[in-house]
Amino acid sequence: MKALRFDLAFVIAAISASVCAGPVEEVNEIAAPRIKALTEGNVDGWVAAYADNAVLHSYGSPFRLEGKEAIRGYFINWFQVVPKRKLIARAGLSRAYGDTLVIQDGQGDYYVTDPQGKMTYVPLRWSVVWSKASGQWQIVEQHTSRLPNLE
Repeated sequence: MKALRFDLAFVIAAISASVCAGPVEEVNEIAAPRIKALTEGNVDGWVAAYADNAVLHSYGSPFRLEGKEAIRGYFINWFQVVPKRKLIARAGLSRAYGDTLVIQDGQGDYYVTDPQGKMTYVPLRWSVVWSKASGQWQIVEQHTSRLPNLE
């Protein structure tokens, strides 16, 4: 009987937590697996969160990328140019503005390795704008820039 009460309490707590999750928690849940997708070179896993009309400003491109397909094409190429990647995110901050807008920003250490095995350290900062439309969170704008290398 105690086990049944514990199981029931656990289920109620889990349901309550998901019902009480706010915009920041919802976005963080979607965003978390993206780092793994980046590291593994999983283009579809990395790009899935972008809106069809999203905009990306990347340190690796001199041009603004407009639209999910352009962003996808960019990352297909990027994952070939640097077949190994590791991102250590830090100093992250997520802020909600109402129930339909979340802005994340942070810094990180990005290690990229080219096909010849040469590893390069790239200190980054980024901001990601998430918008909730039709009940779904999507990235509508992302900016990533290279920080001065202080090493």
